[in-house]
Amino acid sequence: MKKTVLLFLFLSVVQLCVAQTALTAQAPKRELRAAWIATVNNIDWPSKPGLSAEEQKSELIAYLDLFKKMNLNAVVLQVRPCADAFFASQYEPWSEFLTGKQGADPGYDPLQFAIAECHKRCMELHAWLNPYRASSDNNYTRLAPNHPFRQHPEWFVAYKEKTYFDPAIPDSRGFVCKVVKDIVTRYDVDAIHFDDYFYPYSDFNDSLSFAKYNRGYAAAKKDDWRRENVDILIKMLRDTIKSVKPYVKFGISPYAVWRNKRDDLRGSDTQSFSYTNYDHLYADIRMWLEKGWIDYVLPQLYFSIGYSRLDFRTVADWWGSNSYNHGLYAGIGTYRLDKAAKDSAWHSTDEIVRQSEYIRKLPVYGGFCYFNARNFKDNVMNINEVIEKAVNPYPALVPSVPGLPANQPSEPAKLKYDKNQRVLSWSVKDATGEMSSRYFVIYRFPKGAKPDFGNAMAIVSVVNEPRYQISQTISEPCDIYVTALDRLFNESKPSKRIKIR
Repeated sequence: MKKTVLLFLFLSVVQLCVAQTALTAQAPKRELRAAWIATVNNIDWPSKPGLSAEEQKSELIAYLDLFKKMNLNAVVLQVRPCADAFFASQYEPWSEFLTGKQGADPGYDPLQFAIAECHKRCMELHAWLNPYRASSDNNYTRLAPNHPFRQHPEWFVAYKEKTYFDPAIPDSRGFVCKVVKDIVTRYDVDAIHFDDYFYPYSDFNDSLSFAKYNRGYAAAKKDDWRRENVDILIKMLRDTIKSVKPYVKFGISPYAVWRNKRDDLRGSDTQSFSYTNYDHLYADIRMWLEKGWIDYVLPQLYFSIGYSRLDFRTVADWWGSNSYNHGLYAGIGTYRLDKAAKDSAWHSTDEIVRQSEYIRKLPVYGGFCYFNARNFKDNVMNINEVIEKAVNPYPALVPSVPGLPANQPSEPAKLKYDKNQRVLSWSVKDATGEMSSRYFVIYRFPKGAKPDFGNAMAIVSVVNEPRYQISQTISEPCDIYVTALDRLFNESKPSKRIKIR
């Protein structure tokens, strides 16, 4: 028995080392590495409603520390799950998923706290909102007096066990934009992020709003009318965000299939006949990208490589050909990992490694986002070690997004090294402001070697203050350089060399 266990452990280590070697050679210096933290129904965080403010903070910090250890550089935090708020909102009540009672003050501002903790770790915070879902069930007695349904019930439609804003009503669209403008104005978010929930499905009962707001569309063209309703919202959101802070990104995370090729030659060679973005959710993401209404798209590629109806490679390739030079990242479904899964591909973390490797071979992609955070909290199948050692063995910088400011910050100056304290420090020359230096990258090269600042393996750390404690693990002698990053991760020229001897 002992020999069998030892053999198993040996083979596992060998397998991990082989995967690490393959992916390390491909790991780019710039790559979005993110994780979704879902708050609806307490899927990820807080672990349950009613925890104290300190308990909630402690749980979130544990996630962020883990993500930092795994070399992730962004968090997509759900802050508006059901027309409620994980932030101090003048328009919507505090979420029941915080305290157990909608409208009850949690004693702190979760979004403000999350932003500060993410930025402390040099990570982006993407504020994730659901645009239309207004309740997780139809028990309206649980809704707070200031919930929008209480104020304007005429804006909403009940669909199955949930309630939704009606996308056709101009006032409901305007309300969503007010909520987003409030967040962007008052909070230092790096992005506004919407998931794949728009119209809930094709049998949504919007006959009243169609009669009142059809804009001349005939009944036979109702599907086009619905899509235009969503188009109007997306364009309004884009204009709203950019009018307040042009550098805040706007991203959408759609379902994997825009349309099937069977229905549209522009679609993917897939068989997702009961559910697509275009035909059932009325979200024409391809058109939004073509018109430049969103800064990035993060399709949910939650299928295995080789899956007959929805092959991961097929949908990944399709989005790669339809991103229109906007940011493109892959949604990776770590939640699928399960020894009992019907699809045997999910019986092993090898599937995650293979998908990561495939995406890195497609230059149009700029990184990944993993769903969902609890998989890492539970360390399902040792996924944390796989991500840390085999997929992301080195830090990476958030990639730039076309169309956003690309000014280069000033390089760090007056580098000093305190040999006794092993502390490196420097000064920042640029003036204060939104696009001034926010983070700093520490590079290490062997003594006298020609520095290659494009090599991710040379990055020792990314820090948020003009000093760095040289780790005992850094071998000497070596040469250290420092660069500055602004809030969009635009990078300065390197500093002068500091010799560590």
